[in-house]
Amino acid sequence: MRLKTLIIAGFRGFPSTMEFDLDADAIVVVGANGSGKTSMFDAILWALAGSVDRLGIKQPDLVSKYSTTGEARVELTLERWDGAEVRVVRRFDGESHLTVEAVGSGVVRDSVAEATLLDVLWPDAKVAPEPWSALSRSLTRAIYLQQDAVRDFVEADGEQGRFQAVSEIVGAGRVDELQRQLESSRNAWSRATNLMDREIEPLRVQRSALFQRFERLGASVPGSATFDEGWASWLSAASKFLSKADLQVSDSDRAETLDRALRGLQARERQEQRRAEAAHELLGHLDRPVPVPPPTQELARAQASAEARLREASTRLAAAQQQAAAKRRRQVEAEDRQEALAALAGIALRFLDERCPVCNQEHDKEATRAHLQRLLADDTLTVAVAANGEVEAAAVEREAAEREAVEARDSLTAAERAAAARARWEQRVNRLAVEAGLEVSETLERDARHLHALAESSVESIRELRSSGERLNLQLARAAEMAKRADVERQLAALERQLAEREAELRWRSETGELGGQVLGALREAGAAIVAAELNRIEPLLQRIYATVDPHPSFRAVGFLTRTVRGRGRLWTSLNDRAANISVDEPSLVLSSSQLNVLAVTSFLSLNLAIETLPLQLVALDDPLQSLDTVNLLGLADLLRRVKASRQVMVSTHDERLAGLLERKLRPITEGQRTRVVRLENWTPTGPALEQSDVPRDERPLRLVASA
Repeated sequence: MRLKTLIIAGFRGFPSTMEFDLDADAIVVVGANGSGKTSMFDAILWALAGSVDRLGIKQPDLVSKYSTTGEARVELTLERWDGAEVRVVRRFDGESHLTVEAVGSGVVRDSVAEATLLDVLWPDAKVAPEPWSALSRSLTRAIYLQQDAVRDFVEADGEQGRFQAVSEIVGAGRVDELQRQLESSRNAWSRATNLMDREIEPLRVQRSALFQRFERLGASVPGSATFDEGWASWLSAASKFLSKADLQVSDSDRAETLDRALRGLQARERQEQRRAEAAHELLGHLDRPVPVPPPTQELARAQASAEARLREASTRLAAAQQQAAAKRRRQVEAEDRQEALAALAGIALRFLDERCPVCNQEHDKEATRAHLQRLLADDTLTVAVAANGEVEAAAVEREAAEREAVEARDSLTAAERAAAARARWEQRVNRLAVEAGLEVSETLERDARHLHALAESSVESIRELRSSGERLNLQLARAAEMAKRADVERQLAALERQLAEREAELRWRSETGELGGQVLGALREAGAAIVAAELNRIEPLLQRIYATVDPHPSFRAVGFLTRTVRGRGRLWTSLNDRAANISVDEPSLVLSSSQLNVLAVTSFLSLNLAIETLPLQLVALDDPLQSLDTVNLLGLADLLRRVKASRQVMVSTHDERLAGLLERKLRPITEGQRTRVVRLENWTPTGPALEQSDVPRDERPLRLVASA
């Protein structure tokens, strides 16, 4: 269900009557502190649950001190998934009054209305010892995040209280409740059984109303000529986009034919949309410059030639270096010989005499002395080896060859990259052409433009056909409800069976009460296992939401921990720093106050989005700016934009900047969507000034930006 309208009179901050149009995908409530934003949220809670527990006050205190009638009255209209409306009116004038009007039950009041409202909102709460408390917990734990109760998700109630609250929401509350009933006394079980007996009475009332309707209906209702004309015209128009199988007309069941045709139109719309997108992307790609690679074969031959010259130059350099090394070795040997002769000449001069000191023969002493002195004076022995010009020339030649080879390799690599870019360009053209259903030819660009225009036109036509088909479907459904007396008869038979099943269930509960002691142990394990399994299912969504807001630089992983201690389930919220392998089970030890609020909001949203059986498909946030900082609010706004696709979003704020941000983020982007802004200003004893408006739909067309 979702909210549709709200009328408040004499309740808290609304002394006089004010009516709100809430029939929108998103509602942004803007107003200064004290202008009535929280009173508006509390009015919805009070209408559904009969109390506002966080205030800690009694019902008489909910009546405005400035109420002209002395009573508080809230009228709330809800809309079911099938379009049927449920109207809830709760009043307090010294006594509490409840009126519920719903399809199948008519207008019922007080105790019957309470049972009907529980049936409509959350049948699971009916078998709880305190059904309205159970309903209130489900609303305030997973639907309405109250302004001054944000941190209840991570700090309030204790581990056992949090486990019980989550158990109630995920549908395991009855198991846990049965365990407590069996532990405390059989009387509680008996009271619940008696309560179920009393709650069967609304089914009997419903059976009576359905029987009266069955009697009032005739055997058949003549078909509408207007519908037949519209049906034939619609089939003719739809045949342009559908196959014969999709348009196989069944006169006996036109609803089936219409549903099949609508599904076929939806598939065709997606197909045409994909073709239009592919053609648009193809046109953008064709507008880009086409890479033109140089001839790679010539560059490859040039590289091979340069590599050959480099090898030849390297060979010549190596040969020159070997020759130079041989020359240096011979030079060293000559220098050693000269040094040895000089040393020998010095020694001989010291011992020179008339006879040779070595061979003892006579000799020309002066000639020998002169010869020895020449040996000592000969400085040509120490001359260094001259630089080898051949090595230098060979080195210069090799360096030039190496530069040439590197340049040739770089040129070839650049050419190969250009060729690869050209191949990728052509591959993408071929892929987009295939997706668009085109052939690659010289007229590809012209064909793509024609296809894009044609597909866009087809999409628009199909959307109009689907819209008119939905209207026909609604007419057909209403006619069928009036015409098919047999269908009402089947409903009546089904209700009879349901009553028989409920009475059999009563007998079963009586027998089960006697066996409670035997199943108590199994119930403990089963209750904990159900909650653990549901939390394991919810945990990935919690992690994704937490990562989207990203409140802490290190503790980026969040999860639920469950444990059974002395037969009682307990629940913790765990934070992890996976990089440092650090885990904490008490978030307040590592998170600031604002970060704790972020964790609470993410836990609330994960429960809301993951649990499909909640009383309302609604996310209601009362002034989150007072709990979160600016950075976290930006992440929350983006998150609410995505949530809007599956939940009705209602958020209030006192800050005009946040209001503007929310209006932009939550604005409607497609036909049929709606975003409302409710402004509460200048509160006086008669109430605030009220201004309501729709946020204009974003008329800008979808723009596709090709990646670089």
